Parts: sequence; structure tokens; C-alpha cells
Amino acid sequence: MDVVVALSQCPHLDVNWQDNEGNTALTTAAQAGHITITNYLLNYFPGLDIEKRNCHGFTALMKAAIQGRVECVRALMLAGADIDARDNGRKFTAREWAIFTSRYDTVFAMTRLMQQPCADQFCDTYRSEWPLLPALLAKAQAPKGCIQKISETLRDFFDISNVTEASEDGVLDHMVRMTTSLGSPFIATACRTVCPGSPPCVGKRRYSVQEILKKQRIEQLKSLRPERLENYKRLFQNSRVLLVPKSKDRRASLQPQAQSDGSSSSSPGIRRASLLPLHLLRRSSVRPGMVVPKLRITKAPSSTYVPEKVRRKSSCVDDQFLQIPKWRYKELKEERKKAEEAERKRLEAITKSQLTTGKRK
Repeated sequence: MDVVVALSQCPHLDVNWQDNEGNTALTTAAQAGHITITNYLLNYFPGLDIEKRNCHGFTALMKAAIQGRVECVRALMLAGADIDARDNGRKFTAREWAIFTSRYDTVFAMTRLMQQPCADQFCDTYRSEWPLLPALLAKAQAPKGCIQKISETLRDFFDISNVTEASEDGVLDHMVRMTTSLGSPFIATACRTVCPGSPPCVGKRRYSVQEILKKQRIEQLKSLRPERLENYKRLFQNSRVLLVPKSKDRRASLQPQAQSDGSSSSSPGIRRASLLPLHLLRRSSVRPGMVVPKLRITKAPSSTYVPEKVRRKSSCVDDQFLQIPKWRYKELKEERKKAEEAERKRLEAITKSQLTTGKRK
């Protein structure tokens, strides 16, 4: 993840680059189930192409559905991935591929997202009132008939609980939406989306954070007064980088220095020298700057000098053949064997000398 964050700052990075099989970074992350990397690619890489296909015609959504990566499938669908796209072989959609590979959790998640494609609670216009509450109150306050009163009396007498299944857009769904909305007291105030007027929705392309902030900044600048807008333009003009052409000779120490009268200081071709002394300057591979030449003084050899040919040491007895290299653990093993053999010989010599001394006595 740290590498992905660092690469997002690279201006010349092609996030849609494909490997030999045509898979992009998003395809690889989605099919492997890396939801954090997938979300980061979707949110912070402006030029990301969600519908990029590999050599078989699979998109990132299809690959994630085939592998059963539910979180990645949900993230891609809410980012605007095409759910009706088909591959080149069997002509299946992502949902049909999930059914074909028995990824039923993925099928259920995709079906639920298709039924409720937009998360309204993440929009700033969302209201926490339950839409069905006025109708239920009106139904409860309506006059009841004789049969309804008798049934309610019998239910209360026998304590029969009226258990029903949870309905769509019922009280449970309303509690989930209310507790996860932006205006909910259960959500921290610092947790704000960058586009509260446009919540994520299935089938709608979601822009990256950089694109959203850029559009918001443009709208803010358009709403300013004309004189303030001119000040911003003037500020950006002053902050532009002025490129000074370099001289052909990279050795700045050999370049002509500026004259004392300042006549050559206005010439753009001559680079300004540093105020540091020469012995404090260091050469950098990125920005060479001033280069201090390094001089080596050696005594010239005599005319009859013949350089000695140093022969390279080799463990090979015959130079015609290569010798198998010896590993370090094998060398240690041989040294241990030699030490044990020397110790054994020393003990044998001591025992032999003791026996000879005993016979003499």
C-alpha cells in the first residue's frame, strides 16, 4: 500500500499500463481482493480506466466477480463500472460469471446494489425522517371497525405476538440509513465526503478526489469578484518556473567568471556561481552544479620498466577445466573434520607414550 501511495505522486505514471495478458493494476488488485488498494486506485488516480479489458475481454469487475471478491465488486459497481459488459468468450456479464462460478455471496451483493443503486444517506440533502411514518400514523389513528376491535382484544388476551418479516424500506432499513448518514450523531464530524451533493451510485462514473477538488476550486474562483480573480492569475504567473539555459561545458569552474563591473551578470547563458568555497562544493548526480576537477600526481616510470604480470589465484589444478565452487558450510565442515582428526591423533600419541612408559617401569 505504501508503494501505491508513493506512485500516486508520480506525474509520468501510466496507471492503465497492461501486462502481457492485458491486466492493469486495477484488474490485478480487484481479482486478488485487495480492497484498500482498489479503493485508493479508484479515488486518487485521475486517469484510471475502469473498463480496460485484458486479452480475454475481462474487465476488473468480471475478474473480481469470478474470484468472489465481494468488497471489490461493490467498490467497482459504486465507482461506475459497466455491469452489462460482456467478455469475448462466453459473452457473460459480471453477474452471470458470478453465478457460473458459484459465487453466491457476490451474486446477492450485486442484486442488492441493483435494487438500491444509490446511497441517499451520503447526500447532504438527506433527511432523517422515516418516509412511511406519516402513513403508519394515519393508519393507527383511523377509526376501527367492530371486527378489527374484536381481533385486537383476542390478540391481547391470548398474548399472540404479531411476528412478520422485515419489509423493504421498513424501520430496520431506516435505522441503518439514519445511523450511517452524514448528519447522524454516530458519525464523526470530521468524516465528510468531498462531494456531498453527488453520492456514489451504480452506473455513474465517480471522479477521483483530485478531479473533484479541481472542479470545486474552479467554481470557487468563478464566484469571486473580478479583481480577486485577477490577483490569483497574477500570483500564478509570478510562481512559474523560469528555465535558464545551461552552457554546453558542464565544468562550471572553467567557465568565465562575471566581470567586476557587472556587465556579464545580465547574460542568461552564464550560470551564477555559488558563494561557497571550492573545497566545500560537492558533486551531485542529479544536479551537477560546479564541478571541481580531481588531479592525481604520480611519478613516471623508467623507460625500461616492465609491469609485473600478476597471475590470478585459482583453486583449479588444470586451467582447462572449471572447478566446482565450495560453499562456506562445506569448508567449515572440512575444517571441523581436520580438527577432529588432529585431536584424535594427539590423543593416540599420548596414549601410546603412556603405554611405553608403563612397560619400561
